[in-house]
Amino acid sequence: MRSVFLLPLALVLGAVAQDEQAGEDVQHCGTNSTDGVAHADFLIESRQKHVLQPFTIETYIHYVAPSNPPDKVKTKLQDSARKQLDVLNAAFEPSGISFTRNKPRFWADARFASIQSGSDLAAMIEKYRVGDDAKILNLFVPYSPSQKVLGTGACISFDDLFVRKTSPMSSDGCFIRPTTLPGHSFERYNEGKMAVHEVGHWLGLYHTFQGGCTGKGDFMPDTPAQAYETFGCNVTQDTCPDQPGLDPIHNYMGYSDE
Repeated sequence: MRSVFLLPLALVLGAVAQDEQAGEDVQHCGTNSTDGVAHADFLIESRQKHVLQPFTIETYIHYVAPSNPPDKVKTKLQDSARKQLDVLNAAFEPSGISFTRNKPRFWADARFASIQSGSDLAAMIEKYRVGDDAKILNLFVPYSPSQKVLGTGACISFDDLFVRKTSPMSSDGCFIRPTTLPGHSFERYNEGKMAVHEVGHWLGLYHTFQGGCTGKGDFMPDTPAQAYETFGCNVTQDTCPDQPGLDPIHNYMGYSDE
């Protein structure tokens, strides 16, 4: 079960600095959230696991394009995959989680190269996913110039809180936009941290603004309440002035720029 890492993972992802301001009208994340009762129940289950052991997640990055890219492009994308894994490993290392470095896979598939989310995402993952274990991370990078969602896929997860184990394991996986890979073209979102955000969802974390200013928020006791998603890096931002603390703008699970 991935849930064993949920609480310490939240502490790690809540301490990451990001900068600059968002300037594009783009939906940041396509992950859907479940209801708070299910989440609270899930956290109770996770707290019953007392010992956190270092854990390595077998990881496969899949590039999906309308046609096979030339060797020169493949070489660049292989380098991007290596850098993306560097970012993931650096972000999750304090929690004892690491990601393996398998050779990226390339698929020529016009249908799935332009997906957004929903049933097409599930179908793509089911077609190309590696492994039959929910502890294997399959991260898909479909190429679509018109794609409006930066990253999504955590909602399709076999054993996390979002679906309460109702999805088949064959559709377990994530996807991100290629321009969010380290060094690519999407300014303010091209340091590879979009994948950290989505993998955080895959491991069971909510957005920082979940629940707004009332209730349990993201169900993490150290996360200050945040009323709604915000962008940029306003260090004095406080959308819940009646609640303790300023907005957690340095948390990976928010929408601050990288």
